[in-house]
Formats: sequence, C-alpha cells, structure tokens
Amino acid sequence: MSWQELSIRVPYEYVEPVSYLFGRYGRGLSMERVREPGRKRDASDLVLMRTYLPANSRQRLARIEVGLKLVAILEPMEDLTITPVPEEQDWESEWRSHFDLLRVGRHLVIKPTWIDYEEGPGDILIELDPGMAFGTGYHPTTYTCLEALEDIVKPGMAVLDVGTGSGILAITAAKLGASRVVALDIDPQAVRAARQNFRRTRVQKLVALTQGSVPHPLAGKEQFDLVVANISARAVGERAPQILPTLIPGGYLIASGLMETQREDVHTILVDLGFTLTHEWPREEWVTLGYRSPSA
Repeated sequence: MSWQELSIRVPYEYVEPVSYLFGRYGRGLSMERVREPGRKRDASDLVLMRTYLPANSRQRLARIEVGLKLVAILEPMEDLTITPVPEEQDWESEWRSHFDLLRVGRHLVIKPTWIDYEEGPGDILIELDPGMAFGTGYHPTTYTCLEALEDIVKPGMAVLDVGTGSGILAITAAKLGASRVVALDIDPQAVRAARQNFRRTRVQKLVALTQGSVPHPLAGKEQFDLVVANISARAVGERAPQILPTLIPGGYLIASGLMETQREDVHTILVDLGFTLTHEWPREEWVTLGYRSPSA
C-alpha cells in the first residue's frame, strides 16, 4: 500500500484542534517546534505537525483539509504539505522516528512502546503509544501537568482527569499512588486510546474511564482531592463551575492548556469562584496553574 505524509506548521494555539483532526482521520501524530536558525525561542515559533494516510484515502484527506480551512478562518495558516512516503519506507517507522524517551520532573519516564528501556532506581515508568490521542508529554501543557502531578499527588488521593486524551495524566496519577482515578473525555477515539494505554500500563483496575465531561455521575460532589484539566483556556473557564463541586474543601485543581496570554482571563474566573492560586509551572509560552478550592 502506498502512503503519504501530511505536514503543516501551525501557531501553538492551534496545536490542539489540528491534533484532533490528525488523530481522528490520520495514522499517527508527531509534533516538533520549529524556528529560524540563530533565533531564540519565542511566542512566534511554529509547531510542525505530521500524520500519515494511505494514498487512496481521499475522504479522510478531504475531512482534514476542510477542518484546517475552518481553523484557518480564525487566523491564516500555512498550507498543508502532502509528501509521498517512498515505497521502501514504512510509514510507521517514519512516524516513530520523531519520538524518543522523555524524562519529566524527578522520577517520571515516558517511554514509547517500541523503545527498549531498563528502569533505574526511583524511575516511574509510563509506557504508551504516542500520537493516538492528544497528550503524550511532548507538548508543553502535558509536560507541565506531569510536573504538577508529581508535585501534588500523594498516596491515597482520589483524582479526576477532565479531558484525559491518551490517558497519560490518569496513568501518572495512578502510578504516583492515587487510590482512585476517574478519566473523562468527550472524544470516543480518545476513550479508545486511553483504554488501550490503561491496559498496557496495568492501571485499568484503578481508573474508571468513560466518554463525557463534568457534570457526570462518576464525578459526584466532594469526591476528589485533585482535578486535573488539561483542555484549553476556554474549556477550563467554562467547566470550572462544574469542577468546583467535585472537589473536597481545600482540594487541588491543576488548570492547563493555557498560553501565558490567556492566564489572566482564566485566573479571574477561578478566583471569582473562590479558588486560590498556589502553584505555577511555566514552560515556553505555556503555563499550568495550581489552585486550592475554598475550605469548608
């Protein structure tokens, strides 16, 4: 079968919608930051995103192209580039070449399934299939959420993951000692990918996974010590009133998917609901914020 590589350079704020399009209709997803040689990183940098399709998948290609045109209504983007994959190359091997072992924080190690790695003392190993859904650790928002979980999660905590994506944050919470984790996502493909990753990492007995968002029957009143929401600035603001009742008094909220330019808008909403800012995890032009809910 002949394959083709689809690639496009997008501003950071459009990584999420393009990830959704590539993840839903393509095969595999990779991202890397690009900038002009000799220039320091700044907010104007772009992200090169890739996925793969069989050369005869005209309908899937058309859906990706339509989706990109809709995203480009908000701000013009570069054109989609389509490159044939040489017959002697396997698309999956080409895609896998864009990923490597990733260390986060003091102990976390994110390992793609195809890389051999021998755990060292103190390592908390998380093995998953990158690119199946948004959330691999290679994007700054996921990376900082992993840092935040390592700082906050204590054994025995109950954790709610809103917008679980690949399931990486729910897996991490379980590996760090959470006794109960609920993972929600509105995307059925993300739910399927997360379920596979939960089984692969053997946390499926600790994690309750379902399609949906808050409010949800699995996310009852004052059930969680910690809620992590790595979604988007708009979604965090919209979901915050439904997230607050799920937290115990003085519980933690990790709010992510925020660019530095969006933090004040989200912060204002959360403070108005009674949250208190306690932590910040910045990375590049993104920031993850940690809050405590009002005490009883």
